[in-house]
Amino acid sequence: MLIKVTRPRSDIVGVMKRTATTIIEVLAILFVVGLAAVVAIPEQDIEESKLQQKALISALEQVRTAIDRYWGEHGAAYPSYDELSALEVTTKVARGEGSLGNYLNRLPDNPYCENNVVGDSDTPIGETAWIYDASTGTFKANDSVDHRKL
Repeated sequence: MLIKVTRPRSDIVGVMKRTATTIIEVLAILFVVGLAAVVAIPEQDIEESKLQQKALISALEQVRTAIDRYWGEHGAAYPSYDELSALEVTTKVARGEGSLGNYLNRLPDNPYCENNVVGDSDTPIGETAWIYDASTGTFKANDSVDHRKL
């Protein structure tokens, strides 16, 4: 003999599975994703700024080292402004004639203005990428007041 076990109707309704996603759940997910994007975007800008800063410091160190080597090998004389200017360096080195050719193949670009133009110490900020004072051998960035202090 078979015994039929039945459940009360109230149990059957409570067991039904929900398969659709509600609009509230979708909005909650969008909110969390949006919040993560708001936090991540400024972090990316900060990282990019740090990379530019490191590239600027590296370029300054590279040129300053070349100037120091020149000074040491030329009887305590700094390279002239003309010798250090970007056009002079790149054209003379390309022909193998540059007096800075042994120290610096090419003047690096300033990562904040993406050029390598050199001005003298009286050049207004932002007009050239770099400034150079041949009397003291001082080489600085010229894209902003803060970077001129590096």
